[in-house]
Amino acid sequence: MKQKERTEKTVEAVLRAAFNVIAEQTISGTTTALIAERAGISKPLLHYHFKTKEAVLESVLNRVLDRLLEIPLEHFNKNSAPFDEIKGIFGRYRKTITEEPALLTVFFDFWVRGMKRPEIRAKIVQRFDGFRGYIAQLVRDGVANGDFTSEKSHMVPPLMLSMLEGASLQLISDPGAFNIDLYQYMAIEALGHIAGTKTEPQ
Repeated sequence: MKQKERTEKTVEAVLRAAFNVIAEQTISGTTTALIAERAGISKPLLHYHFKTKEAVLESVLNRVLDRLLEIPLEHFNKNSAPFDEIKGIFGRYRKTITEEPALLTVFFDFWVRGMKRPEIRAKIVQRFDGFRGYIAQLVRDGVANGDFTSEKSHMVPPLMLSMLEGASLQLISDPGAFNIDLYQYMAIEALGHIAGTKTEPQ
């Protein structure tokens, strides 16, 4: 195996291990020793690739945020009506809540940390801005197409983000807190009403 491939394999093992340790132990309970043990490498080798624990954490956060920003674009269909795409995004986030709870657990841990760390908060703000910006473009397209008629449609992006993050926070804490199918139906119905669309929720 070439040196570059060995390096990539080691870095991948470290980041995957760090993500899993954070999901189980929280950031405050995560140490480089635990990460190295989980990755199956020595601590000196971990520090060869990542000088500090903070360097590992930064890379994990970047990965988490990249993954969260990928979700709205998965299965994107440029021919879909704007509200259909909004419903699709809601459905994909719902799938993330149920199938990737560790992703959200780790994200919320970083979110709490970001309240005291401006550099982390800035990255999270950028992620929220990116999500709202994408939904805002769908809303603008909907207004231009005549699909959305309500003067309140500009509030769809922040409300949709709140609905998704709020559901995530509740359900990763208590998976049986409420019926997610009904929640999704009613949330989409509410967003449709705000946007002024006559499309029925599904």
